[in-house]
Amino acid sequence: MKKRKKNHAERARQKQQRRKEARKRKGKGTTTMTQDSNAARIRGYIEKKAYADAVNAFADMAAAGSAPEECFGDIARAYFESGDTARAADWVTTTLTRDPANVDVRILLGRICLKEKRTQDAFKVYENLLASHGNALSDAQRAEIDRYAGLEARLSPAEVRENYPHLAAFFGLVSAPVGVPAPSAVKKPAVPAPKGVAVPPTKDVAVPASKSVAVPSEQALAGSAAQTAAKILGENIRPRDKVCTLNAFAGAAYVEGDYESAQILLTESLRLDPGCDETIKNMAVLLHDMGDNDRAIRMASEMKHTDFLLLRLLKA
Repeated sequence: MKKRKKNHAERARQKQQRRKEARKRKGKGTTTMTQDSNAARIRGYIEKKAYADAVNAFADMAAAGSAPEECFGDIARAYFESGDTARAADWVTTTLTRDPANVDVRILLGRICLKEKRTQDAFKVYENLLASHGNALSDAQRAEIDRYAGLEARLSPAEVRENYPHLAAFFGLVSAPVGVPAPSAVKKPAVPAPKGVAVPPTKDVAVPASKSVAVPSEQALAGSAAQTAAKILGENIRPRDKVCTLNAFAGAAYVEGDYESAQILLTESLRLDPGCDETIKNMAVLLHDMGDNDRAIRMASEMKHTDFLLLRLLKA
C-alpha cells in the first residue's frame, strides 16, 4: 500500500514537472515571437524615416522587457538622424560591444566622428573597416562611405595616401590594394538619362559644347540626388559634359535650398574630375552657406587659378 502511494506521488510529481516545462517552453516561444514582431516594427519606422517613433517605441519595449537587441544599431541611427549624436554614440558603443563586426554601425560611427569634426577619427574608423571588411561591403555601404567621407579625403589627398592606404585606394587616390576596389569599380546599371542631359551624338552630328547643357527643371530633380548622379554618370557622354551636368543639377538644388542634394552632386563631380575649378568653386560657396567656413576655405585653396573674389566672400 505504501509502495503504491509512493509511486502515485512520483507520477504526480513528474506530471507536474512536465506541465511546468511545457509552460516554460510556451513562454519562450511567445517571447521570441514578440521580439521578432517588435524588431519588425522598429525597422518599419526606420525605413519610413520616422525616427522619433522608432525611439519612443523602443523605449516602451525596453520598459516592458521586450526590446530586441538586434535593433540597437537601428536606435543608434534613429538618434543620429534626429540630431542627438551623444545618445547615438552611446548606442553605437552598446551595439559594437555585442557585435564588433557590425559594418553598418561602424559606418555610422565614422559619420558621428565627421559630424563632430573629428575627421582623423573618422578616417581611422573607415581605414580599419576597409582593411577588415573591404571585400564584404555592399554597394550601398560603399556608397555611404563615399558620400560622407569622400569630400574630406579628397581635401587632404597627401595625408590620406600617407596614413590611410586602404582609404586612399577606396577613393582612387592611389592604386587599390588587393581586395579593396575603388568606388568607381562598382558597376552601375545603365539607366535612361534625366531631363536636361544631352543625348550622345552620332558620328555625323557635331559634339555639343558643354555650355549647351541646360539647367534642369524641377521635374528633372525628382528622385534622390544620388540616383540623379548615377544616371548622369551612366550616360555615354564626355566626362566634361558629365561634370557640367552634375554642376547644373547641383545649381538647381542649391537654388531650391536643398544643400544636401547639391553637395552629393558636387561630390560626384569632384570624384570624376578632382581638379575642376568650376566644381571646386561651387563646392566652396555651398560649404560656406552651410556654415562650414573652414572647409570652404580649404576647398577654395585647391583651385588651380586663385579667385580673390571667392576668398573675400569666404573670409567675410
